[in-house]
Amino acid sequence: MSLTPEISLNVASNRQQLNLQDPELVRLIDGCINNDRSAQEAMYKRYYGKMMSLCRRYVKDRDEALSVLNLGFLKVFKSISGYSFSGSFDGWMHRIVYHSIIDQLRAKMREMKTSEIQEADNMDAQTISGLDNLYAEDLFKMLDELPESTRMVFNMFAIEGYKHEEIADMLGISAGTSKWHVNQARTQLKDLILKTYRKS
Repeated sequence: MSLTPEISLNVASNRQQLNLQDPELVRLIDGCINNDRSAQEAMYKRYYGKMMSLCRRYVKDRDEALSVLNLGFLKVFKSISGYSFSGSFDGWMHRIVYHSIIDQLRAKMREMKTSEIQEADNMDAQTISGLDNLYAEDLFKMLDELPESTRMVFNMFAIEGYKHEEIADMLGISAGTSKWHVNQARTQLKDLILKTYRKS
């Protein structure tokens, strides 16, 4: 698909601005657009840590997280010619890798038996609000203790800020199921915190 002259001028202007801020990044983007293996390797190394941290926030198993990450990078390299140099390149890559994680979670949700999930429209309000003041650093230390699907839904709700209806739409589940996972996460995290406090 060819760009209109106006869009082409905007892309060129955005590219020039980014080149002034980070010429190395522009060089890597250009190399990846041209399928330069060395540029792709350098791009991978540059963003590996940040994107792997994102994947590990949702995928507990390191090998599985690496697989999701690599699929995300493949999508980045396939889509990079469409990057308009508008907005943060980091944010653009984050969205692509995040959607790879969501695809993985959606597949896992399909594997779950419906009998294993309850609807949670009548959740106990006290349970829901029990961890409202939990510090973020406490959450990150304890999230790995949660079942994978519950941890992922809780991340989407409590950390990424998605609403239950949005999570349900992305994962192909009901809003009630999303609420159930968040409720389960909060209940289990509360128990973990109480155990930790008792030990200290």
